[in-house]
This record gives sequence, C-alpha cells and structure tokens, in this order.
Amino acid sequence: MKNVMKEKDISVKCRKVSNDGKVSAALTSWEKSNAWSGGEKWSKNMTLFLGILNYIAEKRVPLQGNQKRHRTVIVDNPFGKASSDHVLEPVFFIAEQLGFQIIALTAHAEGKFIRKYFPVVYSCRLRDSASGDTQIMTKNKEIRTAFFKDNDPEAMVRLGEQEQLSMFN
Repeated sequence: MKNVMKEKDISVKCRKVSNDGKVSAALTSWEKSNAWSGGEKWSKNMTLFLGILNYIAEKRVPLQGNQKRHRTVIVDNPFGKASSDHVLEPVFFIAEQLGFQIIALTAHAEGKFIRKYFPVVYSCRLRDSASGDTQIMTKNKEIRTAFFKDNDPEAMVRLGEQEQLSMFN
C-alpha cells in the first residue's frame, strides 16, 4: 500500500455487513476488523483489493467519458470461509460497479453461492482411463440461462455461438 500511496500514511476504516444485509453505521479500524469472522475478513480484503486494482488501472489509463471497464480477476479457491450472502454480496456488487468479472477456481461443487454468483460453471473431474494407468479430465458446462435472459440477453446469444474458453480442449 505504501508504494501505491507514495510512502504516505493511510488509514482504512470498515463497516460491517450483518447477515440481514444491513451495513453498520459505526466505522471500525482495519486492525479491529481483523478479529471478524473468516468470511467477513475475506470480504473486506477482497473489496480493498478490487479498489486498489481499480485505482492503479485508472491511474495508468484514465477512463474517457462513457467508456466501460472490462477487467478480470482470477481467484483461487476463494470460498473456504466465505459462502454467506451477507459476505459475498458486497464483494460482487463492488466488482460489478468497478467493471470486474470474477473467475473462481474452486473445488466447491455444491452450494447455492456458486450458482448464484457465477452464471457459467465449468465442472472438471478426473476419471481413470481404460488401462487405469492415467487419468483423463472431463468437463461439464452449466449455463444459467435465466440469469442471462434477465441481465444480459446478448451474452446468451454469444454463449450459444462459440466456446468462450479453449483451455479445456
């Protein structure tokens, strides 16, 4: 942070989101917020991370007028401690506002949060080959068409036309 802020001291204050979706009025210091639950800490850290990425990107290339942001963050197994709506909702809201697409690589196959926040899910599994001496990766693709019909109908057309990822060929 000091590199980004050019050695200036910074102070970060946080607001806690309760499981009924309400944001606390009281500000909490960063140090005290480190005593929050694992999911709440993940949420505040991820929110700060997205904010810093946005700051750095716009400092390098400022947006012009009505220009849209198209950014991607790939996170490795982010849902260990964060699976509640009140923890995930603020992060995905801020990511959307800042123009970030989040791609998560995770072993979690179950949980409504995967289907709620990720309308396209690739499930990869290893299976034994016929000889049994190697394993073969199989992939299944699940598209939540209702999400796209409600939120981005043009994306549904694009998803039907061509495969987005070629790393699973």
